[in-house]
Amino acid sequence: MLNCTIFKCHHWIMRLITLVTISALIGGASFASPSAEGIQTFQKPILTSERKQKLADDITRYRQADNLWDVLREEFALPHYEDNPAVQERIEWFMNNQDYLLRSASRAAPYLYYILQQVKKRHLPAELVLLPIIESGYNPFSLSNVGAAGIWQLMPDTATSLGVRQDWWYDGRRDVIASTRAALNHLSYLQSFFEGNWLYALAAYNTGEGNVLSAIKRNIRDGRPTNFWELPLSQQTRDYVPSLLALAVIISNPDRYPIYLPPVRNAPYLAQIEPDAQISLKQAATLAGINYKKMIQLNPGFNRPEKSTQTPFKLVLPIENVEQFTENLARSPYSHQIDWIHYTVKSGDTLVSIAKKFNTTKSALRKLNHLSSNQIRHGTDLLIPSKESNSSESPEKIMTAPSTQQTSIALKSTEYALQPGDTIYMIRSKDTLKSIAKKFHVDKQLLQAVNELGNKNLKAGKQIIIPTHAATHPEKKQISNTKNIQPGDTLYMVRKGDTIEKIAKKFHVKPAAIRLANLSNNDSLVEGEKLVVPTHRLS
Repeated sequence: MLNCTIFKCHHWIMRLITLVTISALIGGASFASPSAEGIQTFQKPILTSERKQKLADDITRYRQADNLWDVLREEFALPHYEDNPAVQERIEWFMNNQDYLLRSASRAAPYLYYILQQVKKRHLPAELVLLPIIESGYNPFSLSNVGAAGIWQLMPDTATSLGVRQDWWYDGRRDVIASTRAALNHLSYLQSFFEGNWLYALAAYNTGEGNVLSAIKRNIRDGRPTNFWELPLSQQTRDYVPSLLALAVIISNPDRYPIYLPPVRNAPYLAQIEPDAQISLKQAATLAGINYKKMIQLNPGFNRPEKSTQTPFKLVLPIENVEQFTENLARSPYSHQIDWIHYTVKSGDTLVSIAKKFNTTKSALRKLNHLSSNQIRHGTDLLIPSKESNSSESPEKIMTAPSTQQTSIALKSTEYALQPGDTIYMIRSKDTLKSIAKKFHVDKQLLQAVNELGNKNLKAGKQIIIPTHAATHPEKKQISNTKNIQPGDTLYMVRKGDTIEKIAKKFHVKPAAIRLANLSNNDSLVEGEKLVVPTHRLS
């Protein structure tokens, strides 16, 4: 039987300890090694030769790593109460809804290693890695009808109390890196609050520690048992805890509960880098050589594709794309630096007066903020480039750039816009237009027109754009950049109306295998994009 007086005092002590711990975590300027944090971090977007070698070693380790699911089941520490009727009921539900598990596991793939390392760092049970499957199906864009957001379904007030930033530009509840640290800190607190009773702690994560404590007190008053299974809690909470335990049972016993979980490598997949330029996610995707939708999926915390200049922002990338991103970023031919600011419409403001105030135009403001008319309401939020940005180029040109369908980077020598799949190349001493065009499989005349070049002005060290999105042999480039392609696999070009399920049926493979090989789902498919179909398994 629990001592409620001890609980009441313990609550405030542990809350204080937790707040101090969170403050220390937030205030830290650097992170521990990848083995402790689960993610590579780069404070500056410049790679030394030593850092490049370490990155190459990390990529090799990732490609050769064991299956994380096998490691995870060995790490489980909680009793799973497999014989409990409530747990058995949830096991049956999951076995009858295996597509839900496959979708969740595919979404979780980029983050599982990171989250497991964060769990181990705090000496928490490995079962918590499965909790976002219950909360959100590992969907970082999940939003409940009561306002909980992200894979951990944090409420706004709870997130704020845990130090998670939420503003016009960014919602840290959707940021998997930030929200995971906050959620696990909160679970650590709940575990301490309930003196190590994880069933109570999990129930409290769902319904609040006050409700769990009230249920315990009620049973004590009525002379009833105080174990979790006897507590008078809501049906949602009574299903919530057994759901997590049921998942752990299924994963712990693959022979007894045969389901397909796409393999996930037990090594760091993600890297976090702080660019020294305020670039949009579209520009970052181009420089990193990844699909724009995938960039959004890896960086779901940003409310807008443009970046705020008020605070530094950290970009999440696959480790295999870090070197390409840093090198392209260093060579990017920006003609100006756009510093976006956030303006709230005041009483008496009009589009004309705001445009005049910020040295831009009314039509540019409408286009950038997707306004259907000239009418604006008091309190409306508008996105405007700073005056410093406006001074270097015409307002109309700057304002329309972020809203185009293609990534537009202003060039010093030409009006050509850098396309997804293009390459930024530094001319070497013996290069000619012909040799460069041949090397990248592009048309010589196209290369010349894009950069307004002739052989006479090919100067060593000059940076030019190679329009490799129009290369005559794009398959070669695609194969070299594909993460998971193996001998016997197929490269498939997505057609209009395609879904992962249709493609899987066409090639007689499992949809989950395609999702994992490309870290994609139906929402991220783009017509013309090439997918790896893991047909090597059929041979």
